[in-house]
Amino acid sequence: MFEQLFDQARLMTYFFVVIRTGGILFTVPVFGSTVLKPQVRMAFAIVTSAVLYPFVPAAPFGGDINAAFLILQIFKELLIGIAIGTMTSALFTGVQLGGYLIDFQMGFSMVNVMDPESGASFSYVSQVQNILLILIFIAIGGPALIIQAVSYSFTVIPTGNFEINPNAVLFAVSLFGKIFIIAMTLTAPPLIVLMATNAVMGVMARLIPQINLLVVGFPIKIGVGIIMFALSLRFIYIAFEKVAFDYFKYIREFLNMFAN
Repeated sequence: MFEQLFDQARLMTYFFVVIRTGGILFTVPVFGSTVLKPQVRMAFAIVTSAVLYPFVPAAPFGGDINAAFLILQIFKELLIGIAIGTMTSALFTGVQLGGYLIDFQMGFSMVNVMDPESGASFSYVSQVQNILLILIFIAIGGPALIIQAVSYSFTVIPTGNFEINPNAVLFAVSLFGKIFIIAMTLTAPPLIVLMATNAVMGVMARLIPQINLLVVGFPIKIGVGIIMFALSLRFIYIAFEKVAFDYFKYIREFLNMFAN
């Protein structure tokens, strides 16, 4: 049972598994939240690596390993882990962008609250929507999808010496371009209604200049925005579930390109 403790290839394999798993779990949503202490996240990465380690092929090298070679391999493993985690975080960046667009149309763009997950400041509706969709993400099995992505990465991309595919890097960059599409998909109903409300109020300001829209307009936009946001919650759940599963398909495609 303990003979693998003296096997250099197996020890290096476990070390690389911890590096890649830690890179993923320190950057993905939920697991990468600043609410969790770094020690807790590192302990979870070590435990997850211990579960995955028996199913990972041994690193394809042995004998003496120089420092430069080891640093290069660590960099590669971190690169894969951070790439997967960052692409997953981009899903929630799109959510926050959509909430900011709603806040901007409602006049809430100046109202910021602290995000407990990242420690940054976001607008009110953006934060509410982000917390809501994190709960939905957990409900639809998002953490399990993350663990599956970690496991699948070891299936298609072996630990140790592997080549970086430039096409995979370009695909990852193009995937970040979908952030705006995700934002528009999840916030389309309230955003369209708010834009139409602003257009109607602009026409009224021209037709009836006696109306002080600075006084009347803000309550109207806030009321319309909150009502439409509440009515669109069912749509947001359905749309986010589809977007999340599609996004993890893109990540799997990214891993396949990296492997090839």
